Amino acid sequence: MEERERFVPRRVGQLMRDLAEMPWDDQGGTDDAEAFRAFARLAAALYHFEFHEREQSLVEAWDLMARDPGAATELRSALDELLDDANYITVSADELDDALHRESMIPLRLEVDLDDYEELLICRRDTSQETIEIPRWKGLRTEERTVTIEGRVVVFAKVRPAEWFEERGIDPAKRNLVPGHVSLKQFQRVPRADIEMLLPSTQVRYRPIDTLMVGVPAVASGIVVLATKLLPTIGLMLVLAGAWIGVRDEQPELDQAALVVLFGGLMTVGGFMVRQWSKLKNRRVNYLKTLSEALYFRTLADGPGVLHILLSSAEQQEVVEVLLAYRFLLAEPEGMTEDELDARVEQWLSDRYDADIDFEVDDALDKLRDLDLVEGDDRLRCRPLRDALAHLDRRWDDLFQLQPEDRFVATRASGSD
Repeated sequence: MEERERFVPRRVGQLMRDLAEMPWDDQGGTDDAEAFRAFARLAAALYHFEFHEREQSLVEAWDLMARDPGAATELRSALDELLDDANYITVSADELDDALHRESMIPLRLEVDLDDYEELLICRRDTSQETIEIPRWKGLRTEERTVTIEGRVVVFAKVRPAEWFEERGIDPAKRNLVPGHVSLKQFQRVPRADIEMLLPSTQVRYRPIDTLMVGVPAVASGIVVLATKLLPTIGLMLVLAGAWIGVRDEQPELDQAALVVLFGGLMTVGGFMVRQWSKLKNRRVNYLKTLSEALYFRTLADGPGVLHILLSSAEQQEVVEVLLAYRFLLAEPEGMTEDELDARVEQWLSDRYDADIDFEVDDALDKLRDLDLVEGDDRLRCRPLRDALAHLDRRWDDLFQLQPEDRFVATRASGSD
């Protein structure tokens, strides 16, 4: 069974307004709505501070990887955690195998050898179903098909070392690979059937239809050329061959006219072969162009750019989960169980956004406990709104309190000025 989507498709600002518009009790009203907005802004600021620290360590790990290949392991571990916080889902081996064997949405036949990679991680998010029109017969007709579209896809790939390719007699350059290279890319709106095209070593191959479209006209043209231009040449060559093997006693005369016929025939054959090879080669060039265009319009970021986008996305999702859990606990002064909270939030997301989302209630409650905003085990209750707002305000102030050693440095710096 396919894993349910965990991604909440709303940014903090949008969700804050939607949650603030929910009914409040008679005593609170507009003041409570404004207090909740302030609470949301403070929660977002606290997580932004935390993720700023994570950003520094992640970017440093990426830079270090250029000098220390072993740093890729540390980066991969941090990346796994970041993708989980951003509510990405790992593409399973079965899903990837299905993509490799399913017909592509673009008119290409793609092949990739997964053994080329020492590490390969593909994650997806924001899955949707869309009906698209696929052109057939050079656009003379179209076919409607419902396809699965992945809103975001992240690919982390580490190519095997050079020794691995040497042992198997494989030239990595022919597969567009650099031994030991680590790549990190993010894409948007990728059909699930085309996930394999995102890998660095994906190769374009000819389809059976290509053989027919190039081969059938080539055979027909060959018959025409044979019937109209090559019969004299073939006759002369048969005479020469018969004389050479001793079937004919009479030696043919190779005068100027015979040489012209022979040379003209050879030129015709050579030109015909070159034209057919050029047609096949041009078809491959067009396919590579199609693949390049598909990747160009789907590529969002590469390398450190992916890390920055993921950090921003993970920060948003962390705050979103906190706001959802706190707001629904706030609406129940008598408290509720974890299962009740989970069901209530998922139902609201379904009604409000028409989305089937697997709300990570346990993760959300862990965050609320870290912020000291919820208490209880079986029956969960949250801090009252204004108490919670004051509590977060104190936590924010505490972030910028100088330690004794920091005060000493600051005082000396001030005195030197």
